[in-house]
Amino acid sequence: MNRDRLQTLLLVAALVILPIVFVSMNPQYLSPGNLDSMMRQSSVLLLVVAAGTAPILLGSIDLSVGAIVSLCAVSAALLAQSMGQAAVFLVLPLGLLIGLFNGVIVSYIKLPSFLVTLGTSFAFGGIALLLSGGFPVQLISGPLNAAFQRSLFGIFPLPLVYAVILWLLLIVFLRRTATGRFIYAIGGNERAAKVCGVNVRWVKALAFGASGLCCALAGVLVLFSTTAATPDIGNSFLLPSIAAIVMGGTPLSGGQGGAARGLIGTLILVELTNGMLIIGLPPAAQQIVQGLVVILAVLLTFDRRGVSVVK
Repeated sequence: MNRDRLQTLLLVAALVILPIVFVSMNPQYLSPGNLDSMMRQSSVLLLVVAAGTAPILLGSIDLSVGAIVSLCAVSAALLAQSMGQAAVFLVLPLGLLIGLFNGVIVSYIKLPSFLVTLGTSFAFGGIALLLSGGFPVQLISGPLNAAFQRSLFGIFPLPLVYAVILWLLLIVFLRRTATGRFIYAIGGNERAAKVCGVNVRWVKALAFGASGLCCALAGVLVLFSTTAATPDIGNSFLLPSIAAIVMGGTPLSGGQGGAARGLIGTLILVELTNGMLIIGLPPAAQQIVQGLVVILAVLLTFDRRGVSVVK
């Protein structure tokens, strides 16, 4: 059995075993209310996972995804208050521009993505704090509430449906378009991609732009989910999204994996996080378990056969 199949088998096994373990400890784990809660949690995290996937496929990383979610959620709430609820969608071009801003600095000024997005995450978080004044910004009621708070067939929350649709579109973009294939090529060998005529700088900027757009959509979803935006509302999604991407089989070295298995990583993380909550595990223990899971995920997905030096 090759490495990819073994990884997929282990992920699917974890996806099946975790609910069995948690339901044996607390039968409420599979109650309709808790399943609805898990699906709603999955919707926002899946979008942030989608946001982080393209930069990681490049061999880069976007550490500002949580701050962009926060900034877009606060901006959407303020726009809704002044222009009506439909104005929340004006944050979509805002997210795209923010992502392109990151991408241009990384690709055209040639600065490390880790440092650039770490810096912009502080800047975007500061802007969100400035706009909100440090207080939650309430979402006004309106006709769109039903479109985000109801469920399809009474089972699947509509936010999850929207997130899955975007996730499928991202898979098609990465697998079926020239730009998507260029992203894989750059992640595999940037120098070779450049020699072959790929406009590396533009593709990199575009990948970060797509990341920003996904974050903006995540901001809208989390706003309708909580009905109020705080300046740090997206911060909690950063590390779980990276963990879900790596756990899904996309190594931080880039060029391999993709959005498809990011769904499995997302579901495993949500199952784990929700399960630890419902069995009453202390917060400190939850963090320890999450950290160990991330290390285990890297251990399983990182191909160390050709690595002689680890920095």
